Amino acid sequence: MDEPFPPTTGRYTQSHTQRWAATVASYDGCVIVTPEYNHSFPGTLKNALDRVYAEWNDKAAGLVSYGVDGRVRAVEALRPVLGALQLADVSAQVTLNLRTDFADFGASFTPGEHQGPALATLLDQLVSWSSALARTRGNPS
Repeated sequence: MDEPFPPTTGRYTQSHTQRWAATVASYDGCVIVTPEYNHSFPGTLKNALDRVYAEWNDKAAGLVSYGVDGRVRAVEALRPVLGALQLADVSAQVTLNLRTDFADFGASFTPGEHQGPALATLLDQLVSWSSALARTRGNPS
């Protein structure tokens, strides 16, 4: 966070912030994948979200979380942050458990059969919301 002005001003002076703003602006929606640490999401994700502002507005997000137990606490901590950025999160989510969806706690990804339909529902909702919100921004996609 090395910008001299708040992100809400859109006055990005650093080239890395300008590149990040352009990347975020180029999409109508996104899937955010987050681990759960200490009942929340990591600071690096918070910094990535907080670095720009208007580029997130009126877009949709799908949420995927992973961790040893719970996993949903990271998503629940993330939802108010997304709301403050005017980023609408869809209700479907994918929660991956390191005990059951990863062999040897992350050595390989071995998702349960139920994860495929859960991801399909998340993506269907994300496409629907992203398309609808794109029209509010004047983007016909």
